[in-house]
Amino acid sequence: MQLTGGQFKGRKINTPKGVRPTLSIVRESVFNILYSHFGTFGDMNFLDMFLGSGIMTFEALSRGFKTVSCEINPTVITCATKNARELNSSVKIIKADCLKYATKINEKFSVIYADPPWDYSYLQIFQTASELLLQDGILIAECDKKKKPDVLFELGKVNTLELFREKNYGRCCLLFVKLNR
Repeated sequence: MQLTGGQFKGRKINTPKGVRPTLSIVRESVFNILYSHFGTFGDMNFLDMFLGSGIMTFEALSRGFKTVSCEINPTVITCATKNARELNSSVKIIKADCLKYATKINEKFSVIYADPPWDYSYLQIFQTASELLLQDGILIAECDKKKKPDVLFELGKVNTLELFREKNYGRCCLLFVKLNR
């Protein structure tokens, strides 16, 4: 997969077998929407809750975000570490289940990206994000379009968050969520 923007635009990222990388059109859309919302990414931080292929972490890094990623799969971590070396860059990867580790994270984030396995329950993602988002921060939750009603139902259970935008790309649905307090 190739990075779509920023200082590493066009550079290839290796992805481990068995993960579902976010499509390039989806990645470009995410960062265009973030740019229109924030204007610039300098001094902003990005939490990738489920590193997976690592492509979203590297897209964020390429565009100037400080990144933190969580992952429990050692093969995925090894692949991401190798990609970082090839880009002559560093990424902060926490080897842990992000939802369990979240209580130990001592920072708030401008952007949180959550693209779990599509059969995952999103309620804990929303609860965790509501604690880790900066006041003007954005959570982007990627889900299967068929599962969107269930995911929105779970979002409704977290009264500190509200949906402000959604985009669909084939089976993929992006939900853009912010704090409502």
